[in-house]
Amino acid sequence: MSVVWGVINTDGKEIDPGTEEYIEKNLKIYKLDSLNYRLNNNVLFGCGMQFITPESIYEVLPYHDENRKLTITADAIIDNRKELFELLNIPEDTWGKVTDSELILKSYEKWGKNCTQYLIGDFAFAIWNEKAQELFCARDHTGTRTFYYYYKDNQFIFCTVIKPIIAACNQKMGLNERWIADFLTLTGVVHQSECEETIYTDIMQLPPANLLILNKSGITKKKYWNPLKSVKRLKLKSDKEYYERFIEIFTEAVRCRLRCNGDVAISLSGGLDSGSVACIAAQELKKQNKSLKAFSFISLDNLKYKIPSNRIANESEYIEAIKERCGNIDVTYCKCEGKDSYSKMDWFIQVLEQPYKNIENSFWNDEINSRASQSGCRVLLTGQYGNVTISYGNFFTRAYTLYRHGSFIRLIKEIKGFSKIHKASGLYVAKVIFKSFIPFWIRKLASKNNEINDSSFVDNNLIKKWDIETRFKKQGFITKPERYYTFKKAKKFIVNPIAFTQIGTVTTKTALAYGIIKRDPTMDKRVIEFCLSLPDDLFVRNGEERRLVRKAMKGILPDKVRLNVSYRGIQHADWIQRLEPKRKAIIEDLEDIIKQGKLKEYIDLEKFREEVEVLKDEKKELNECNIRMLLIVLSLNKFLSFKQTSYSGKGGEQGEERMD
Repeated sequence: MSVVWGVINTDGKEIDPGTEEYIEKNLKIYKLDSLNYRLNNNVLFGCGMQFITPESIYEVLPYHDENRKLTITADAIIDNRKELFELLNIPEDTWGKVTDSELILKSYEKWGKNCTQYLIGDFAFAIWNEKAQELFCARDHTGTRTFYYYYKDNQFIFCTVIKPIIAACNQKMGLNERWIADFLTLTGVVHQSECEETIYTDIMQLPPANLLILNKSGITKKKYWNPLKSVKRLKLKSDKEYYERFIEIFTEAVRCRLRCNGDVAISLSGGLDSGSVACIAAQELKKQNKSLKAFSFISLDNLKYKIPSNRIANESEYIEAIKERCGNIDVTYCKCEGKDSYSKMDWFIQVLEQPYKNIENSFWNDEINSRASQSGCRVLLTGQYGNVTISYGNFFTRAYTLYRHGSFIRLIKEIKGFSKIHKASGLYVAKVIFKSFIPFWIRKLASKNNEINDSSFVDNNLIKKWDIETRFKKQGFITKPERYYTFKKAKKFIVNPIAFTQIGTVTTKTALAYGIIKRDPTMDKRVIEFCLSLPDDLFVRNGEERRLVRKAMKGILPDKVRLNVSYRGIQHADWIQRLEPKRKAIIEDLEDIIKQGKLKEYIDLEKFREEVEVLKDEKKELNECNIRMLLIVLSLNKFLSFKQTSYSGKGGEQGEERMD
């Protein structure tokens, strides 16, 4: 994989001397195996490569085809290589040395701007057509690789990451106030409500499944993949045929992601998603006489704070069952001694180039990434997206769908089935279910919850200024009281570009920082399309949730994991407990925000101060204050501090060194 960048002066003016140096200075925090650029008058292309795949060692990027006057720079792993070799009539004896960027360029030569219809994988690339004086850019279907750009005053700059863009342009970047307001208001892990914007006003993102064309007419963007419209219902003769087709597609999604120069690792929990990926990956690696290296986080033994009775902090018994079933999985348990969610905030902010919200899981993700990279792995598999693809299936959604369709006999059977599986009273389950059938507007009137969650510290003036309540309602971000959807409406969340963008931001930048790429087969384009094509009852039937993966993985995933409906892992059970030794340092940082009033434009300082006072009361436990939102505000404050000094470019600001 790569960091790619480019500068195009559309007025024909030559690129300013030293631009490539400004860009390269701002890539020091990332682990790159090579750095190259190509300058031709008003066009500068560059690439900082990581040699992840066997073919990447032959890759020359940027690459210029003199005959066709085409230049490409690409951040890509193409997964359907064999299919493309055949479509492009590439001789079989050369397949081993054909690089992924060559496949992209040949696809562009054959199919032009429709080439993305034939590419499967993780990619972001740019092709300069010198004859047409046109730039063609594309981002993969699920936005796994990032693509930022700036376009102003006849200058177009693009890059995988943001800092080089700021370094190369002729002005300092203003902050996007709406982005910050949304960031502070959203109480989950989502950073933003718009997939095209960034924290900077003039730097945008190319959305997932979009292409961008720049020519004398300006910028044109086009969405090239919308499976909600294009995917048709799959009709097979039996459940068995559906399961066989699933295994075929899912196995290929896993298999193609094993292609790398080093060992393959997986971030493994005891659940259905990463467990399914692990079993298939181990099965495929066994054919190559290789083992899968698994890294699994388990919480501290002496948990201080209670967790729900149906959640478990140590999933090792389920992980061991997966290991025993596969035979060729080497498991490393990570207890992350001495690690917490506060100590490396500065580093995470510099890597991600923005404040972040996945506070609870940051320390163990760091440990797994670091240890996998240090052990010689180049690919780290995950099952992160499985909840909305392979293991999708919510009983409430099934019940609500049947109710809306008037299928009351089927609904009663589902309630009976669910009650039996979970050993609960059918009458109790029916009461809970029927409450969800009450129209949302009635439940909203009866709810005491504010539209905007009380735990947020965002300033009320910003909420009004940016009409947050109206926008969040429309986008489904306001979830109290909870909204219920039919299966048809719920499917839109499977291909939510905001979710794709969120995952892509973290995946791309952490991969560059650790030197190991995260790859998720549950997010494969083919897997997504297959799941969208299925009848609803393959996901939930007779009260059995997550039915597809449970049935299809029979004989592959151990029954202890496959049939477990009683417990689910909670991978941040000890995160607050780990913060206790840092309490004093955290308080000092938060008090500094109050004293200096740095965030008075964005937060309700009085409300913030009150919560800090709760934190300062040593008689109170850490979980008695809103420690998570306090740390999210702290991450914003730290980002703003870094912004003043962290970019080395034409503005004369100082660049940072890598923090290993």
